[in-house]
Amino acid sequence: MALSGKRKCDKKDDFRNKRLDLAGELLGRELRVHIRHAERLMVKALQRDLNSDCELQELDRYLDVSIITNGLNRAFSTGSWCHPSKRNERCTGIVRTLRRTNPLQMITDLRKTHQLFAYAGKAGDTRYPNPSYWGKLCFMSTPDGEQCGLEKNLAVTAIVSSRVAQPLIDRFVPCGMNKLDEIPTEEVRKMDKIFLNGDWVGSCTDPASFVLRLRFMRRSGLIDRQVEIKWDKHQREVRVFSDAGRILRPLLVVENLNKIRIQKGGSYSFQSLIQQEIIEFIGLEEEEDIQSAWGIRHLFGRLSCGIIPFANHTFARRVLFQSAKHSQQAIGYFTTNPHYRVDTLSHQLYYPQRPLFKTVIADCIGGSEYAYGRKDDFARPEFFNGQNAIVAVNVHQGFNQEDSLVINRASLERGMFRTEHFRNYKAEVQNKGGSGGNKRLKMKDKIDFGKMQSKRGRVDKLDNDGLPYVGSSLQSGDIVIGKVSESGEDHSIKLKHTEKGMVQRVLLSANDEGKNFAVVTLRQVRSPCLGDKFSSMHGQKGVIVNPHAFPTRQTPGQLLEAALGKGIALGGTMRYATPFTTASFDVITDQLHKAGFSRWGTESVLNGRTGERMQSLIFMGPTFYQRLIHMAEDKVKFRNTGPVHPLTRQPVADRKRFGGVKFGEMERDCLLAHGAAANLHEQLFMLSDFSQMHICQTCERVVSVVMMPLPGGKKIRVPYCGFCRSSENIVRINGPYGAKLLYQELFSMGICLRFQTEVC
Repeated sequence: MALSGKRKCDKKDDFRNKRLDLAGELLGRELRVHIRHAERLMVKALQRDLNSDCELQELDRYLDVSIITNGLNRAFSTGSWCHPSKRNERCTGIVRTLRRTNPLQMITDLRKTHQLFAYAGKAGDTRYPNPSYWGKLCFMSTPDGEQCGLEKNLAVTAIVSSRVAQPLIDRFVPCGMNKLDEIPTEEVRKMDKIFLNGDWVGSCTDPASFVLRLRFMRRSGLIDRQVEIKWDKHQREVRVFSDAGRILRPLLVVENLNKIRIQKGGSYSFQSLIQQEIIEFIGLEEEEDIQSAWGIRHLFGRLSCGIIPFANHTFARRVLFQSAKHSQQAIGYFTTNPHYRVDTLSHQLYYPQRPLFKTVIADCIGGSEYAYGRKDDFARPEFFNGQNAIVAVNVHQGFNQEDSLVINRASLERGMFRTEHFRNYKAEVQNKGGSGGNKRLKMKDKIDFGKMQSKRGRVDKLDNDGLPYVGSSLQSGDIVIGKVSESGEDHSIKLKHTEKGMVQRVLLSANDEGKNFAVVTLRQVRSPCLGDKFSSMHGQKGVIVNPHAFPTRQTPGQLLEAALGKGIALGGTMRYATPFTTASFDVITDQLHKAGFSRWGTESVLNGRTGERMQSLIFMGPTFYQRLIHMAEDKVKFRNTGPVHPLTRQPVADRKRFGGVKFGEMERDCLLAHGAAANLHEQLFMLSDFSQMHICQTCERVVSVVMMPLPGGKKIRVPYCGFCRSSENIVRINGPYGAKLLYQELFSMGICLRFQTEVC
């Protein structure tokens, strides 16, 4: 029909033509595949016994349950799942890691949508926002790089429909539908078609009445509230959807608002509003038929975007940084039982605080017991991970250029932004008694790990059972779990050269399969140091902020947050910083003026170094800051000399192999601008791929070092020119090994370089 021009082409990026596969749908599809596989094998085994006239056994002997178990385990471990439509193909990238740095990051990961797409070429319109996203997905929240536009987040109020098990065809008949087998052939063309999940199930003569009755049944709860009803007048079709994977959002029914009367102190839960037909779920198809208007428009954003104060006054790129990166990387208190969990790596902030400001989104995410708009309470304070810092906007002797920070040392010593880090090491253990059963140990039967020397590292912190003492301090190179195989081979787990900590807990337990395992938890307390990363709610990274950062990065929202926070701390009543709905600037400034402070938030301060009063006024105010997981202790990558690549003889790039960060072109240009020639020579030559070459001054080619015989039968290594067949007029020069390697590769292609040398 689209080719003939009778209707428009469907857009593949429109969410009306898409369905989300949730965990239940994926597991059910994968389970059905493995069940069919087990059934086929069972039928083959039964058929084989029937054909051979063997006595049939119990049915359990023919059904191999391990096929289903191993298949599901393989799907989770490899991430390869069955394709929804292609039988012989598998989908990759289904399984993702649930990150638990803070509660906000965990909820964000649970509400992400991933679009499987090949990154070989340009994705075209797939990466661009679509009008169908409005109210269902967040336009701002998408990562950088190859996943840009393909990874999205559901809006705060959006839900994903589940499969409706209720039979709906019988409900259509009382609403005016005629079944296909009851309609005369000549009358079909005069009636509107009715489709259920794409299948033609009947027709009706009065589609308006049919749709009205069906929607009344949905609001009354006679049919499932997630059923979507679409009346296409142009195509003369009524499309009803009850499948899973559709994005729905709740909307207020205007004609039913008079059913409720909000009493003083009264409240209504979300479920009660649905039961009273005040709220109903609307899908993408049905939304085209209704007349909707903006009501509470700030509810449409993603959760991490909706809790940013004054986001409408901040550059969109900075809002994206905070919502997609910084809010998920902030260290907070992600659980209330950290000492009973066995996470591989976890972080905790010592003194988490809640911000002074509030947003409407922060109130809406509260539970049923939370009273909306409560003055001194937060619905979910765990979504805010940071502390309130008193921030000054000042050029502080140039120490806060770009993203640099200037923090009060006394505050750091008192515990400001101090964090605790846990790392768990896990290993399977198997205690053998006597001589180890039928297998013979090459070592003695009873092993004392505390006295046994290990080639892997130091064992002086281990007990006799191979586990460290609780409270002992382990450094890089220490053995954290001593383990020896039955053949006597050492399989101990050693700390890497960048890891250290105090033993917090030693746990011995067993899993469901009966295998014993040991878990050792190391704890490390970290105070902020040079190189650690901080961020405000607006993507800024300075505690004494350089005033030049605001015009270039366009984040005046942080100034408003500081002014509002100062007014709140002084007892002000205006507490909300919701985007697009906040009061004017005059309300914020009047709140400061009534408290006896400067209307514009400036203060007269003293110089902490000299004790003199500064001549200019400094803008100051409390700002909510976050400490991120990016720390110098985990990121530092520098070294003097170490392992080199066997081919290029240049330093390796992997930190695990004692490598460093490449000294690139920008760093080279900086040293050139400063005139640091000796430092440049050391970094790019002496500490990189220093080598020596021999050049023949006659033919200006690189010569080789060969073994030359001497009188008496001895041989020595001397440079020899194969072109001139002489070992005279040869000089030795210092040069990078990369130049020598380039000469050899060009020489293999028939290109010979010549070097002109002079004696200096």
